Amino acid sequence: MSILYSFLTVLIIISSVPLLLAVRKGLASVDWVEFYSMGKDAGFSFREINLLRKVAVVNKHQKPSSLFWSIDVLDKSLAGIHSQIEKEKDPEYRDYLEYLLKKLYSYRKSVEFQKPRYNRGIESTFDISVNQVVKLKVDGLGIYECSVLENNRNYILVTYPKGPPVPVGYSWRDRTLNVYFWRREDAGYFFQSRIMEGYPDREFKTLRMSHSDVVLRSQKRRSVRTSCKLPAQLYPMKSLKTSSQQPESKPGLRCIIQDISEDGAAVLIGGKGTVNMACKLQMDLFGRIAVLRGIVRTIDYDNDRNLTVLHIQAEEPDEQSRYLILAFVYDIYRGEQKPGGTPVVSSDGLVDNAIPSAEEVFSEPVITGDDLPEEEEELEALEAVDEELPTFDYD
Repeated sequence: MSILYSFLTVLIIISSVPLLLAVRKGLASVDWVEFYSMGKDAGFSFREINLLRKVAVVNKHQKPSSLFWSIDVLDKSLAGIHSQIEKEKDPEYRDYLEYLLKKLYSYRKSVEFQKPRYNRGIESTFDISVNQVVKLKVDGLGIYECSVLENNRNYILVTYPKGPPVPVGYSWRDRTLNVYFWRREDAGYFFQSRIMEGYPDREFKTLRMSHSDVVLRSQKRRSVRTSCKLPAQLYPMKSLKTSSQQPESKPGLRCIIQDISEDGAAVLIGGKGTVNMACKLQMDLFGRIAVLRGIVRTIDYDNDRNLTVLHIQAEEPDEQSRYLILAFVYDIYRGEQKPGGTPVVSSDGLVDNAIPSAEEVFSEPVITGDDLPEEEEELEALEAVDEELPTFDYD
C-alpha cells in the first residue's frame, strides 16, 4: 500500500510541473481542466493533450485550446520552440525543448496524414489518371516505363514502353505484365494486365492494356513531402558507408530540388543520371546547411532537354538537417522572417524562381556512373510484391 501511495505522490508532483511553469510564464489564468475536457471531447488522447499542454506553456499561448484545431497555431508553436532552442543557455531546459520539438514534429506529421489527400486510395485501374507514369516488369528483359494517354471503360492507352532493347521479332501483343505505379501524395500500386490486340499506330506507337479490379496498394508514404525549386549541390559517392553527414567544403554538381522530405528528394540534374548511385545532397535552408545522403532508386530522363530527375531514397539525416528539412516542408515560418533574414518560403513550399534552362544551370560533366554500383535490372519494390500478385485467366 505504501508503494502505491508513493507512486501516486510522484505522479502528482510530475503532473504539477507544467502547471508551475505556466504560473512562472504568466499562464496562471488558463483553465487546464477545461483544456483537457475540450481535448477529450475533440477525440484527442491523453498523451496528445499532455503534449499540447506543454507546447502551450512553452509558447505562452493565452488560448491553448486553439492547438486542437489550428494547424497555423501548431506551426507557429514549432517556430517558437526552434527560436527558443537557439537562445536558451540552460542545457537542461534546452534538452527539454529539443525533446518537445521532436514530439511535436511527430504529432504534426500525424495531423498532416489525416488530410483527405493522403487517405484517398484507388481500388480499380479505372481510377488511374491520364499522364500517370507506369512501369512494366517483363521477365528476362527488365523494367519499362510508359505514360497513360487515355483511360476508358474498355482499355488503358499508354505510350510505347521505354527501356532495355527487346529481341528481334518481340511482340507486346497478348503479353501478361506486372504493372507498378506511384500515385502522387498517396502510395505505390501494383496490378496485372494484358496487352490487347490492335496496339500499334503507324504514326505514333501505343499499347492498349486491359483493366483490372484487383489493385494492390503498398509503399504508403511515410513522410510529408513538399514541392519546391531549391538550388542545391549534389555529390556522387562510391558508397554511403564511406561517406559522412558533414557538409562538403568543395562545390558539387549544381542541381535543383523539385520536392523534398526527411527521407528523400526528387532532384533535377543536367545529363543522364544513374540508378543505384550513392550520393550526398547539400542545401541551404534558413541560412544553415542541411545534408541528405541516399541512393538513386529511379530516374526520369528527358532526352530532348538532356535533363534527368533523380528520385533519391535517403538515410535518416542528422538531427540539425532533419529539423531544417521539416521546418521547410511544413513552412513553419510563413508570414514571418526566417532566421538569418532570408525571404520566407511561400505556403506552397515554392521558391519564387523558375527553373533555368539546362545551358544556364547545368554546365558540369554528366554523371556517368563510373566506379559506382551497377544498375539493377528490377525495382526492389516490384520484387518485394511479386509473390503477392495474383494471376488472372483471360478470356
